[in-house]
Amino acid sequence: MKRRAMKLTACLLAAGMTVSAADSVAFAAKGSSLAGLGAERNEETELQTETAVQSVDGQAAESETQEETAQQTEAETEVATETVAQTVEETQEETIAETEASLDTSMNGQLAFAQCDEYINVRSEANADSEVVGKVYNNGSVTILGQIGDWYQVQSGNATGYVNAAYFATGEAAQAIADEVAYNVATVYPEALTVRSEPSEDSEPIGTVYSTDELEVVQYDGDWMKVALGNDVYGYVSAYYVGYDTYYATAETLDEEQARLDQEWLDYLAESEAEEERLNQQWQDYLDQQAAEQAAADQSYQDQAAADQAYQEQLAAEQAAADAQAAADAASQQTSDAQTQVDQAYQAYLDAQAAADAATQQGDEQNVYDTAAAAQQAYQAYLNAQAAADAQAQAEADAAAQAAQAAANAEAAAQQTQQAQTEAPQTEAQQTEAPQETAPETEAPSYSSTGSQVVNFATQFVGNPYVWGGTSLTNGADCSGFTQSVFANFGISIPRTAAAQASSGTPVSLSDIQAGDLLFYSNGSGIGHVTIYMGNGQVVHASNSNTGIIISDYGYRTPVSARRYW
Repeated sequence: MKRRAMKLTACLLAAGMTVSAADSVAFAAKGSSLAGLGAERNEETELQTETAVQSVDGQAAESETQEETAQQTEAETEVATETVAQTVEETQEETIAETEASLDTSMNGQLAFAQCDEYINVRSEANADSEVVGKVYNNGSVTILGQIGDWYQVQSGNATGYVNAAYFATGEAAQAIADEVAYNVATVYPEALTVRSEPSEDSEPIGTVYSTDELEVVQYDGDWMKVALGNDVYGYVSAYYVGYDTYYATAETLDEEQARLDQEWLDYLAESEAEEERLNQQWQDYLDQQAAEQAAADQSYQDQAAADQAYQEQLAAEQAAADAQAAADAASQQTSDAQTQVDQAYQAYLDAQAAADAATQQGDEQNVYDTAAAAQQAYQAYLNAQAAADAQAQAEADAAAQAAQAAANAEAAAQQTQQAQTEAPQTEAQQTEAPQETAPETEAPSYSSTGSQVVNFATQFVGNPYVWGGTSLTNGADCSGFTQSVFANFGISIPRTAAAQASSGTPVSLSDIQAGDLLFYSNGSGIGHVTIYMGNGQVVHASNSNTGIIISDYGYRTPVSARRYW
């Protein structure tokens, strides 16, 4: 009942505010019919003028001078014109009186709503040819002042004039529309008023509104009002502490329409400019990102190329070392063979000298010369074998030195390869999962308290992003950055890279791994990935940029080694 009473009051106030405006409009309406009345009076004037001219012509026939006739005609025409003007003024007054008399005010104060596709024109007079003074859009409200034929005299907003009655709903139909399109507003009276979750003093407070706050009313039952607090949040306030007003859409004058269109155009230009700026910034950000990604890709390519080159150099150095060692081994064998030959030649010399001594003692001159010559030849063979053995020994020493240098070069190349692989990110091919293998037997895994704590701590970050070079457990980390940060939480310092982590700590057999151990995977040329073993054949790790930190099966790739840091 309160709501309907307030609506009625609003309608009556609207009607009362437009009395003087209605009078002026009625006057304007009377003025619209003056054109027809003036036409009738002009015909009379023309007839009177024609008669006067005929009279003058008759007098001219009788008059002695043309000048006297013209003067008499002019005087008579002036009198006729004054008569017509007086008649038009009188007709206007009569038309106004007739319009006022024809205005039916029985619907004065009633609320009506436009029913149309877009809008209804508000005109200055009760006809379709009169000037448009405003527009009432669909479901817009007007207050009826009176009716002339098929036209309502109305007041709506700042517009007062006439509308075609056929396009407006009144009575019960208008009330139904009013209930649907009304915008109800509550104004807070106290300095502060509690908003509750339910229409009850015992319900939970959910907020506070303050004096002069205007709230959209969603529902009203007389004692409580359901109001909108914004962001789809609703609550209840006591109706005794708020004012309640109902508003409807009203007409728009042409000046107001133009001002609105001008403002909408300015808003559109501002929005277009802001959108253009946003798109330009977005495009620039895209270009910057592309440039950064390209630079990163170029650097990655260079790092990977350096790693590949270092690995090839390592392989070459290792092959050179192997070849040098093989040569050294061959030289050593040749030295041994040469020494055998020396020993044999020396023994042959001893045997030949003994035969020569025996021939001398026996006085066998012929044998003395023969055996002495044989002993001399054996001695020379011995000297030749010794020289060859010395040369081979030098060759063996040179081969050994070359092998040692080659081994040193191979070791240096291996260190350079490890450093290059540490700096180079994993390629997509290196991150490709290998066929799964059966995890080691874990029927009765032995969990240390520290290892279990490491696993429990690490798994809480599953779902967080992978960021190459990152060490943040929340904002992003790579595989080795993830393991380093996890162990750092327990005061355990481990190296930064996967390759370095695989070279430190305590080696663990893959058949004896426990929860908290680090498992390492090859990238084809070295250590390329590290995970934390969870037990039961599972690992947690920072996988890649697509999957982030995840839990995988132990054998998603083939592990090559394990280390323990706890």
